[in-house]
Parts: sequence; C-alpha cells; structure tokens
Amino acid sequence: MKSSDASSPSGLASEIKSRIRGKVAIIAVGNIMRGDDGLGPKLIELLKEKGTRARLFDCGTAPENYIFPILSAACDTIIFVDAADLALAPGEARVFDVEKIANVGFSTHNPSPRLFIDLLKTGKEDLNIFVVSVQAKTTTLGAPLSDEVLRGLKALAEAFIEALA
Repeated sequence: MKSSDASSPSGLASEIKSRIRGKVAIIAVGNIMRGDDGLGPKLIELLKEKGTRARLFDCGTAPENYIFPILSAACDTIIFVDAADLALAPGEARVFDVEKIANVGFSTHNPSPRLFIDLLKTGKEDLNIFVVSVQAKTTTLGAPLSDEVLRGLKALAEAFIEALA
C-alpha cells in the first residue's frame, strides 16, 4: 500500500498542506465507545476548541447521513479522517490518496469509507478528497483512547492547525 510517510507533526502538516486547495472540510468518523476508533470525533472537538478555517463534520459512525450538509458546504477539498489498521505503531498517521484505501482496514464502519467518498464525488469529479488515518491500538467496546493514539491525536490536531494556517 503506497501512502505518504508523514510520521512527525511537521511532516504531516506539510503533507496535508501540499494537498489542500480552496475551501476545506474535515470529515471525521468513528465510534467514541470503541477506544481508539473515537479518534475522529475527538479530533473535531480539538479543532473546534483551537479554531480553524476548515468546515468540521463529526460524522460518528454514519457518515452517509452527512452527505448533503457536506456537499452544501461547497468545499474544494475534503479530508476524511479515521482510525484504521495500517500495520504501523499505534498513534502513527499516514496520508492516502482515495484510490489507495482499498487495503486499509477501517475498524467499525460499514459500508466502506470508499463508498461514502464515491457518493461525495458523484457529479463533482474534480472534488479533491484524501484520507488521513491513524493506527489504532484497541477498538474494544468501552475502552478509552489509548495513550499512543491520544498522543497521535494531539500531533494530528497540531498538524491540521499548521496546515490550515
């Protein structure tokens, strides 16, 4: 699986910034009741606290329910964020092209994020969409975010703030 190695916050910020064009929406998915799978919603919380020029969408476990609000935001770039099984150390983040996510194991979401992304692109083939994923450690029901993913979450929030400045 080819992805960008953006293991440091500044490397991640640089990678994200290089892919952004125009108005930005950050779409985060995840289940806060399943440990590290709650990374996406927690990221949106952090970004709202810090303030950013991006439109922020916490889609929970049902991103398909947000298709029309996301499209109504009329953004040029959509960044899809989720915890996943990337075969990396817990908390490490990677940036992927949409075409490269077929082999990424997204933890608790059905249908596939790819279907959701394809729906967003219907009639908007020039929409710039990419994925930022963080390696989960545990997605056990009732578990909190692991320390590793919590550190990765904070670094990811910093990277987004830097990239969108």
